[in-house]
Amino acid sequence: MKLGISKVFIVGVFCVPSFAAPAASAPDLSPDGVIQAAIGRVERAANADDARRQMDELVALGEREPAELVGQLVWYSAQHQGDRRARAIVGRAFSRLGAPKDVVVTALVTHLDDRDAAVRGDVRELLKGYEDRSATRPPDFSTYRAIIEDDVRHGREPRASLVELMYQSDAGTALLTMVRAYQLREPGEIKPILWAEHVVSDLLWKRRYGFAGANAVDAAALQQVELMSRHPRWWARLYAAEVVRTHPELGAAGMVDRLAGDGNGLVRAAGLAAKAKQSNSKATQ
Repeated sequence: MKLGISKVFIVGVFCVPSFAAPAASAPDLSPDGVIQAAIGRVERAANADDARRQMDELVALGEREPAELVGQLVWYSAQHQGDRRARAIVGRAFSRLGAPKDVVVTALVTHLDDRDAAVRGDVRELLKGYEDRSATRPPDFSTYRAIIEDDVRHGREPRASLVELMYQSDAGTALLTMVRAYQLREPGEIKPILWAEHVVSDLLWKRRYGFAGANAVDAAALQQVELMSRHPRWWARLYAAEVVRTHPELGAAGMVDRLAGDGNGLVRAAGLAAKAKQSNSKATQ
C-alpha cells in the first residue's frame, strides 16, 4: 500500500477537473522553515546512504505532528510542479510515514480547498493513492465516510470538495458511502438507493467484461438513473448527474437539463458537465 502511494504520486494519475470552488475558510498552506530545510537536505544528499539518513530525519519530524509534515510535503510538491526528482522525494516520504492511514488521509482532506490550484491538484492525486483501488475491488472510502459522518452528526454540511472527489472517483461507492455517513435507518429509504446502484453497476460490469456492448443501455438502468435524478436527497441526485456525466447515453435530455438547473451546487455543476458532454457527443456524430 505504501509503495503504491509513492508510485501513484511520482507517475501521476488522470484527474477529473474539480467543479467545487475553494471554500472561503480554506486552510491555505505556508512553508515551515525547519521542515522545508529538511526536505531540501534530502534533495541535496550526496549519495544513497546520505539520502536514507536525511529521509529518516525528515520523517522523524512528523512523529508528533504528522498532519504538519503532510501539509509541508504537499506545499513542497506544489512548488516543484514538473520536477520528477522533487515529486519522487515526496512520494518516498509519504511511503515512509508511520502515522495511521486515516490520520494521513484526514490531514490531506483539510487541504482540498487551498487557494493554490497546484496544492489542490496534488492533494487530490495523493488521496487517489490512499483509496487502495484495484481491478478487483472498489476504492476504500472509509476515512472519507468518517469525516462526512462527523460533519453530519454535528449539523455541518460535508466538505463539497471531498464529496466531489468521491463521486468522480467512483460514483457507486460514493453513493453507498453517503448512505452510511448520513446514517439512514429506514429500509424504505435505503433499499431504493441500494437497488439503483446495483442495477447501474450491473450494467457497467456487463459492459466491462464483454457481456454487453460498450455503450449498451437497458430500460432498468435508465429507469434507476431517472429515479435517482428526482431523489429528495442531493447526494442521490449527484449520483445520477455523475453517472450521466461519465456515461451520457444513460441520461435523457430532459433529465440532464433538470440536473443542470439543480438547487445544489455540486449536482448543478455535474449536470452542466453532463449536458456539455452530451452536446459534444452529438456534434461529433
